[in-house]
Parts: sequence; C-alpha cells; structure tokens
Amino acid sequence: MPPLSLRRLLAVGTLLLAAPAYSSSSPAAESCFSTLATTRNFSLGLPRAAVLTPDGRSVLFLRSFPRDTVLHLYRYDLTDGTTHELAAAGGDTPEHLSVEEKARRERARLSLSGITEFHAAPDGATLIAARGGQILRVPVADGAATPLPGSWTAPRLSPDGTRMAAVRDDDLYVVDLAGGATTRLTQGGSPDFTHGLAEFAAAEELERPDGAWWSPDGTTLLYEEADSRAVEKHYIANPATPQTPPIMFRYPRAGTNNARLRLGLVAAKGGETRWVDWDSTGFPYLGRVVWRKTGGLFLVVLNRAQTEERVLAVDPATGATRVVLTDTDPAWLNLTPVEHAGGLALPYALEDGRFLWAAQRGAHWQLELHRADGGIERVLTPQSLPYLALLDVDEAKGAAVIAADPSRIDTRILRLSLKDGAVTPLVTSPGRHLARFTKDLHGRFVDDANLADGTRAVTVRDAATGAVIATAPSVAEHRSFPVHAAFTRAGPLALDAVVIRPRNFTQGRRYPVILSVYGGPGVKLVNDTPATYAPEQCLADHGYIVVSMDGRGTPERDHDFERAIKNDLIDLPLQDQIDGLKSLGARIPEMDLSRAGVYGWSFGGYFTAMAVLRRPDVFATGVAGAPPVDFADYDTAYTERYLGTPQADPEGYRRSNVLTYAEHLSRPLLLLHGLTDDNVYFENTMKLTQALLRAGKPYDLMLLPGTHMLADPVLRARVDEARAAWFARVLHP
Repeated sequence: MPPLSLRRLLAVGTLLLAAPAYSSSSPAAESCFSTLATTRNFSLGLPRAAVLTPDGRSVLFLRSFPRDTVLHLYRYDLTDGTTHELAAAGGDTPEHLSVEEKARRERARLSLSGITEFHAAPDGATLIAARGGQILRVPVADGAATPLPGSWTAPRLSPDGTRMAAVRDDDLYVVDLAGGATTRLTQGGSPDFTHGLAEFAAAEELERPDGAWWSPDGTTLLYEEADSRAVEKHYIANPATPQTPPIMFRYPRAGTNNARLRLGLVAAKGGETRWVDWDSTGFPYLGRVVWRKTGGLFLVVLNRAQTEERVLAVDPATGATRVVLTDTDPAWLNLTPVEHAGGLALPYALEDGRFLWAAQRGAHWQLELHRADGGIERVLTPQSLPYLALLDVDEAKGAAVIAADPSRIDTRILRLSLKDGAVTPLVTSPGRHLARFTKDLHGRFVDDANLADGTRAVTVRDAATGAVIATAPSVAEHRSFPVHAAFTRAGPLALDAVVIRPRNFTQGRRYPVILSVYGGPGVKLVNDTPATYAPEQCLADHGYIVVSMDGRGTPERDHDFERAIKNDLIDLPLQDQIDGLKSLGARIPEMDLSRAGVYGWSFGGYFTAMAVLRRPDVFATGVAGAPPVDFADYDTAYTERYLGTPQADPEGYRRSNVLTYAEHLSRPLLLLHGLTDDNVYFENTMKLTQALLRAGKPYDLMLLPGTHMLADPVLRARVDEARAAWFARVLHP
C-alpha cells in the first residue's frame, strides 16, 4: 500500500489484496488480537446449547476445546459431577456440506463445525446429532453413536423420539431411527422449490429457522413449500478458485419478488398433502408456527409491509384457518421476542382454551392473557417491567417464568403468577441471562449467563428459588487481561453508552477516540457484559478511548425510540452518536474529539461510511466492514420493514444511500468486504468504489475471502491488526 501522503494525492482507489503492512508500538496489544481470534473472545470451550435431560439429572451440551472450533457433544451428570463425551467431531475428515446446509449455517451465523446441533427424545434415552450433513443416533447412556445412512439437512426428532424428519435433495423424509428405513413425504424438490426448509427471508430476517413441524402426537407433519423460481438470481463466484463455476442463489432484493409459500399437512407415514388455506398473498410472511398438545396449531403471519400481523388457528384435519387476533402498527411490527432470551414461541395455548401473547402496544413489550376468542382478558406485566420472553409455563401451579429488562442493559429472570400478576425474582445478578427450560420440566432450568463481573458461566438453577444447583464444566481459557468498561448515559436522549479506557490510562492525558458502532435496527451493543468488550479493550490498549452507544433505531429502549428511523435509516442515528460523543467528551476531558475514528460491520459498516462522508467535521477516519451501501440491493424482509419499497419511497432510499454522498469524501476510508458474502453482496462495496473513483476520491479496500463471517482465526487477527494500524496512521501520526 502506498504511504499515506501518496494516497492523498491519488485520484483513484488502492486495492489492498492482502493485509497492509503495519507496525504497532504495542506488541502486547498486537498479541491480544491474535489471542482473541484464536479463542473467539475466550468463548471456545464454554458449554453451548445446554439443556437439561427430561429427568433433570443431566445436562447435554456442545463444547469445543479452548483453541479450536470443532464441537463435541457431552453429557454432564448432576448426581456425581462426571462429564461424558457422547459424540465426537469425526476425526480429521473434512466436512463436505451441501450448498443448502452452508446457506443454513450462514443464516444462523454458525461458523463452528463438528456436532452443530442435537435433539433429545422426551424420555431422554436417545438423541440425534448433526455432524457435517450426517445424522447420528446417540444413546445417552453410553454414547455409542451410530450414523444414519445418507446425507440430511434440518433434522427434527419426532415427539416419541423414534423417528426423524429431515430434508434430502430439497424434499422432506421421515427416517426410522432404529432401522434406518426412509419414507418420502414430498416430491419435486429442487434448489428453487424446496420442501421442509425455511426460505431466505424467514431464516435471515424473521428468526424462523424451521421449515417442518411435528404434530404433538407424531402422526402428522406440517411443512413449508417455498417456490423461489420468481426470485431474482444472484451468482457468486470465488476469485480464489476461478476453475469453479459460480453458485446461484435466489436473493429477494427490496422491491422484488419474494418466495411464494404454501404450508402442507401430510401423514408421517406418507400420503396426500392437505394444504393450509390462508391469504398468503396479503400475508406472505410466515413468522411463527406453534403446535402444542395443549392447544392446537397456530400460525403468525404478516403483510409484506410488516404493519399488520394475524394469529391464525389451523384445523389440522382440513387445513382451514380462522383469525384469532390481529395487531397493527403504522411504522412496523416486530415479531414476538423469543430467541434472544431463549423463550417459547407465542401464542402459548393453555389447556382451558385461553392463550398467552405479547405485544408492544405502549412504550414496552407486555405479556397478555387472551380469551379463546382472541380478546384480551388482562395484561400480565406492567410497563415498568419491560417483557423480553416467556420461558416456561406451569399450569398446575398457575405460574410462568419470564425474562424482563428493567434497566435496558441487564436481564432478570422472574416468576409470574398467571392469577394475579405477582412477580417473584429468581435471577437478578447483573448481566445478560439466557434461560432454557426443558419441556415439561418445571423444577429447574439452565442459565447461560454473561455477567457484569466479567465472567461467563452455564449453570443449573432451581426454578423455585433461582439458587445454583450445579455449573456445567467449561474448558475455556480465562481472559488474561481486565476489561475497563464503564457504563453510563450520554447525550440529550440519555443513550446507553459504554466507555473503554486503555489499561495504562493516565488521567489528564488526551486520547484519540474511536466509536465502535452498529447503530441500526435489531442490535443492541451496550449490555452490562464487560467480557463482550475484550476486542474493544485490545484496540483501546493501542492508546485510544473506545466508545459504543445505542441511538435511535436500536431495540430494548421503547417503541418510539426504535421507530424514529422509519423512512430514513441514517439522519437521526448519526446525530445521536455525534451528540453522545460530544456529551461524553464534555464529561471526560481525556477524550480528544479532534482525533475521532469510527468502525463497524454490516449496518455498522454502513453507518461508518455515512459518518465519514457526511460528518468529516467529527470523524477523521473510518473502517467500514461489509456495508450495505444501497439498501435497494438488500433483502426485502429487512429493508422494506424500515424503508418500504424503492418504488413507493425513492426519496427515502436516496437519503439512506451511501452513494448519494460519495462525492463528499474528504477523510481516509478503509473498506473491508468478503468476496463471497451472500448476505451483504460484494456489489455494495463495488458500487461505492466505482462512485468514489468517478468522483476522484481516494479510498482503500481490503478484499477478504469468505462470506459475512470471517471464521479463520489468522485472518480475523490480521483484520483486527490492520484496523488498529489504520487508525494509528491517522489518529497517531
């Protein structure tokens, strides 16, 4: 790469085909990036996806070694404290994944290998585990894993634990676990016409990874048929292997066709499909499917604008549907929060016909009890206790367990009386808690915690008192350095903020400031979890104060705060971050805002590019990773939720487009992008470089191998080191 002085004279972009040469004055900090990349921020070796067996006596979990990304399946016996490996990763045999399985993992942001998922039978005696397209049948007692013949995707265990529904070559099958016999349920599957898989929009944006669901009695399967033949074709070629043909994906850009969905009901032993009848033209998004023995089959569907959702009750015998309730919002509706807090899908049907539902009718989410006809009987949680998720329901005791977020940066686990709304705290230690209950096991649960004291742990807790019963064994490395994260509020809107100072911070010394940003919908950066900020600490130790804030558009504050970005994704969020920085700078004299940089990935990369282009008076430089430059090139379900379609609101798209401001670049900007990214396609960065080139503006570009995720630890470290070196050139000249 040319030296900085020469780059400023160039009127064309410089392509960084490898990591730029860099020199750091802090070898310890440079080593820090490598350690974080190799240990995934010290998360490798922690138990993952931990659940209790139905008898409550053991914990099943996935775990890798501290410095590899290959997952093994374990059972931890709570009685004697012993750990047993049930299934290994398969030796040194490399994984050979189908295009569909690779895409499924990309949608789930899963970059680990080995045993990537498992499902336990209700009796706890047997489970199935997925390993690189292969399914293993695993007896829990001895762990003598047996591979099932064939290659399978999206496995789901039957309620009695004797069969598995899974997809092969885009059709749905049932596999007998004892003998391996298969029953084909659908015909005619192809990459453009799938059965039993979630379509792109659901998996990427609606937090619905499943495309097939067992009936509670195990006699029937509901499956999704996704017809993507009218969805635009996108081709991704890997320049590193030019002898390999490009891979075709169906990608629904904003304003273009989505996949057309049908839902079919078919007997598990095979036969004709009964199609579910609903207005899939008016309500094309299938957000949730709930099928419980306590209360039938429900669908949650949304219109394309995501301003109206309906809960539909389905008659499994005929496929007929009826509308149970309807919710609307003039800006947009968020689907009921489930996955982030480990909760149950809603609606949750009770045995007497009533059901639990959640809605954001005021500032905050609230849990509601509804009559069978859909009308609200009463609101169960107050506005002062923002609801996050429903974790468990014990009808015999008239109680539920919920997650709530009263402070905006912590999670509380609470017991809630369904009779009078009385709340009893169970887990109140500051930090984030993701609780998982095993079906029909109400007495204890797993708590996956990232705590305010900087520790992470997976514990088993008593559901009556919240007391810790046991801790699942971790082999993760302990973080070798402290994280100096101070939580505060910033700016006129009292934004949640975290400030990370260098380890050798000297009071009175002036430090350049770096804004680590996302700034967009669906992601909250500021949480009372100091361990999360180890990467920011590594960067701060190069001689910076690093700041993150949650401005308008981000979740878990209140309804209007989140929806302030409707039809304009950048103006208010950008102003919020600037106001917050100035507010912090007035309170922290060591912050030198005349030397401020900004960086982020995905929406954070978009924000970074906009910040450098539009506010060079504030930001001296930026590093933008995988930015969605033109939201007309991003997917329907995400983009149209906030901007509508390009046809309906071209001005909103123009305001929110980085290309609109490309000619104003006057500060150094480094762009990073994976060449085979199938979420934010590389065409986004390509368009920006072309616009900068035409405007005679210099820029820098680092091309990365791979997709939206950068799994290779060496490359992850090199990218972090290159970013630190970039900031050093500009902010530490």
